[in-house]
Amino acid sequence: MKKIAIIGFGGAGYNAAKEVRRVDPTAEIDVYSDTNTGPYNPMLTTYYVKGAIPYEALFPFGPLEDIIADLRINFHGGKPVSKLLPEEMALEFADGSREAYDRILISTGASAVMPPLPGIDLPGVFKMRTAEDAVHLKAALDGGKIKSCLVIGASWVGIKVVEDMVSYGVPCTLVDGAEWMFYVAAFRETAGRVQKDLEAKGVQVACGQMLDHIEQEGGRLTAVMQNGRRFTADTIAVCIGVRMNVGFLKDSGIKMGRGVLVDQAMQTNYPGIYAAGDCCEAMDTQCGIHRNIGVWFNANKQGRVAGANMAGSHMEFDANVLVNLAHYLDYDFISIGDISACKPEDEVYEYEDQAYYIRAVRSGREIRCINVIGSADSNGVIKNAFIKAVENRDAPLDIQTVCFLKAKGFPDRFIDFLGGKTVD
Repeated sequence: MKKIAIIGFGGAGYNAAKEVRRVDPTAEIDVYSDTNTGPYNPMLTTYYVKGAIPYEALFPFGPLEDIIADLRINFHGGKPVSKLLPEEMALEFADGSREAYDRILISTGASAVMPPLPGIDLPGVFKMRTAEDAVHLKAALDGGKIKSCLVIGASWVGIKVVEDMVSYGVPCTLVDGAEWMFYVAAFRETAGRVQKDLEAKGVQVACGQMLDHIEQEGGRLTAVMQNGRRFTADTIAVCIGVRMNVGFLKDSGIKMGRGVLVDQAMQTNYPGIYAAGDCCEAMDTQCGIHRNIGVWFNANKQGRVAGANMAGSHMEFDANVLVNLAHYLDYDFISIGDISACKPEDEVYEYEDQAYYIRAVRSGREIRCINVIGSADSNGVIKNAFIKAVENRDAPLDIQTVCFLKAKGFPDRFIDFLGGKTVD
């Protein structure tokens, strides 16, 4: 009977446990978590805040008690792992006790970054990542305690917090340290359109604003930027990114970049030790380098792959490309591919009509990055076409994809750009 440990119980940990149980009904599965909360989707927290979904919908796999019973796992809540000892295939806990396993999964996820700046811990300064964060913010909004808000960070979470504020009628300002919004995913031209639309909806936007510190003035908060500019509001949301929860792996010998490095089987440099979800870096199909692509779909799939391999089956994680998606205030923006790989000499395709804005870049037959505004019901098809083009530059799009894109009103030149051939 295999003895398996899962450290962390989000989407990756849950799917790993489910796959282990499917492949090996006899395996003993111990799950260690620093909380007593079941697996939830962090990207749904802002939907709960604005009342689009009930609290229970944050937990897509159901109540923790049901999961424990269905998967027959030993759940150790409030018991974080303090050390991983790869040579011994063992975990160490705060009290110094140790437990050895046949297989170990690291699925500890990531946490919102709160930079160590003066005033960052003042009352009214908050982050948005956990279900608990969402409950606190919703309570404050429902109670009418927030009259104005400053969101620091034009991130995928930050823009959803802006949407929450707008839905409650709370005046909101969005600031970011980069030159333009969604800097790591949007071309300057795309970002200009995104910002113009946001400002038309009443949200003030200021880029190139790097936070220096936060002050409290007469019950209100003021964010002071490095250039001296000051932004005052009742509350401040800090949404500048996430940090992978891998501190307990220090000096363990596990190979890491920003997160745990894994192969296509989700295995680390130690046989029998795996990692999945937001704490790991898998191979980027497009660029051939290890990269963390922290989206819910990836976490779930990586968990299944790790679970299958831990249980003795074989599965690989593939089609891992950068995808950034923002859907807010009836606006939809998607970026697919690595914008940092784009060169000034690359071929640029640009298109705009009443339905879409498209900007895409390629070098020869190699597509580097695509930005599209307005393609909410076509994003999955465009993503799959991009992946197909990355995997085989000479392979044409299948006729179903071509017909779908034509039916949705995408221009022939864009379909050709993706590698398709338009049909009449």
